[in-house]
Amino acid sequence: MNLEQVVTEKFRVLGPNQQQDVLAFIELLQHQVISPPTQAELRQADAIIARGIARAQAASPQSPEMIWQRFDNLRQRLAAGLNVSQ
Repeated sequence: MNLEQVVTEKFRVLGPNQQQDVLAFIELLQHQVISPPTQAELRQADAIIARGIARAQAASPQSPEMIWQRFDNLRQRLAAGLNVSQ
């Protein structure tokens, strides 16, 4: 069974309202225009990446365990809605 057949089979078992939602989503995808980034946006992205690389190169080496511990602490603070800059 190919992808089109799978989608058609799944679509058929949906109720009328869900089928309308799927159709609206497909139409949105067909009409969605994603413009390529501008030169200014590319320069800004390059600058952000360069700053990140410079910070990473200047930082003292850390063990993977320490990195994951800091990441997990930050994740928990974000989940709790706390100020992450502390």
